[in-house]
Amino acid sequence: MLPVLTLPVSVAVQLYCLVLQAVLSIILLLLGANFRQLFSLAIFAEWLFYMIAGSTVFVFRWRDPDAVRPYRMFGYPFVPAVFIVVAAALLYYTFRNDWPNSFYGLLVILAGVPVFEWFRSKKLRIESD
Repeated sequence: MLPVLTLPVSVAVQLYCLVLQAVLSIILLLLGANFRQLFSLAIFAEWLFYMIAGSTVFVFRWRDPDAVRPYRMFGYPFVPAVFIVVAAALLYYTFRNDWPNSFYGLLVILAGVPVFEWFRSKKLRIESD
């Protein structure tokens, strides 16, 4: 038996994903992309998710205002709002200045939606059995 198969599922999935990401990156580099293009593609996607993650502070505080908060966020609501605005501006200028790579990054993210739905439906089928 392969040693990877004896790992807990959560660790094995992370390992497989890292290996898949490395293989895909190598393939992209071999197909002619340079590091700058891959970096631009990744930066757009990363800041998009940073902005989304920052906005969840408002969503969770609105959804559950009476929840116990073990950590008080400094400068709330001003600091997270400024972060979201700055991240949105960065995304705008990144997309405007390097729209092909930003668009490809957006396509890669959107290509993951059907994969996510497939895994989610598979999980729901397993749980219902």
